[in-house]
Amino acid sequence: MDPQHIAERLLEARARTLLLVAPLTDNELRTQHDSLMSPILWDLGHIAHFEELWLTRNVVGPVEFVEMPGLYNPFENPRSSRGALPLPGIEGLRAAMDDIRGRVTERLGSLQPAGGNPLLEGGFVYNMVLQHEYQHNETILQTLQLKQGLPYAPVRRFDVPEPTEQLGGSVPPGGMVRFPGGQVEIGTDDRSAAYDNERPRHAVDVAPFWIDVNPVTNGDFLEFIARQGYQTREWWSEAGWTWVSQSGERAPKYWSRQGEGWWTRTMDREGPVDPRQPVCHVSWYEAEAYARFAGKRLPTEIEWEAAASWDP
Repeated sequence: MDPQHIAERLLEARARTLLLVAPLTDNELRTQHDSLMSPILWDLGHIAHFEELWLTRNVVGPVEFVEMPGLYNPFENPRSSRGALPLPGIEGLRAAMDDIRGRVTERLGSLQPAGGNPLLEGGFVYNMVLQHEYQHNETILQTLQLKQGLPYAPVRRFDVPEPTEQLGGSVPPGGMVRFPGGQVEIGTDDRSAAYDNERPRHAVDVAPFWIDVNPVTNGDFLEFIARQGYQTREWWSEAGWTWVSQSGERAPKYWSRQGEGWWTRTMDREGPVDPRQPVCHVSWYEAEAYARFAGKRLPTEIEWEAAASWDP
């Protein structure tokens, strides 16, 4: 365990977090933009207090809690209720984050080698806290796409790369390959990046199946829309038909009709739907209906993991 390397990684993760939220006002940070997501202020506080719990208290034991009790405990405060919590403002929260990080850094410099402490072996607890902050970066990005009011405009941006040749090379659109089945290894024994629900690595028997070589594209989904896929009962499960009937959806989320074509929005960028890109922002019901429309089905979790790690 290299304390200097860990300190640098902690700094990089925090810089990434703060860059994401830099353009936002206190009100935008405090707002619960969607009932499925937390106010971003809650995410920031949770990141900091999870770090405080594991890197200033649990790291030297005994482990009393896996989540810090109180305001930022996700079990005490489910997402649907977090918008009503008395969250501090961003300045007070930043001060708390800096204070916690200062204590973490001080303790990091004084820790002895693992010495039988499983939390310190291979820097396990530090990797866990890093992955936790990265996970919340993803959660914050999801919230920013769902943001109410003006779309999110980042401090820095990168152009989406142009699609290259499909992964399957000469495989035609919708082309499939057959997974032969057999015993496959699922999960991981990694303790540096994977969460505990991915461990341990274990063998499972998988029956043969067919799977598309390439992701479903916007162009594929445009055909589903053009052929009245959202209005055709036979493509939908009972639950899916109830959902689409009640929601009135007729396209993926963030798609809108502009004249004769479809446009889409990602954060503050709008433009015509690129038929070459993989389709995004569809629900389980929409994905299931499209698969049935295409004469196929969605893979199971085990099938997907087996196929994703398979090199025919």
